[in-house]
Amino acid sequence: MRLLSLQGAADCGGVLNATLCTIHCAAGPALLAWWGTRNPGAVAECWELAFLVLSGLLVALASRRAATSGLRLALWGCFGVFAAAGLLAEQWPGLAAVQYAASAGLIITHLLNRRRTSCEGSR
Repeated sequence: MRLLSLQGAADCGGVLNATLCTIHCAAGPALLAWWGTRNPGAVAECWELAFLVLSGLLVALASRRAATSGLRLALWGCFGVFAAAGLLAEQWPGLAAVQYAASAGLIITHLLNRRRTSCEGSR
């Protein structure tokens, strides 16, 4: 049985993190409304920062040995747009759509990187 490499784990983790972040952002308003009625002082900023930090760490680990420089650039580009949109979304609510697109971009580039590196590793 072949063990999952650190980079492979980073790509799998990146896909999982971006997917969970998308679900969190989509369900966030409803959950915050429900949670806010029970805990008026609670805020969800810690979740947003946790997703940003984890996403940055997983992109750094996955891009260390990315299959191509184009994939490395795509990973960091999607993360940069994701982070900027996430940090500025409160001031400009329209950036939420940009954040969804960047999250989808992270999912796709992590999957492509995983596919490319696993193909190169099997040769």
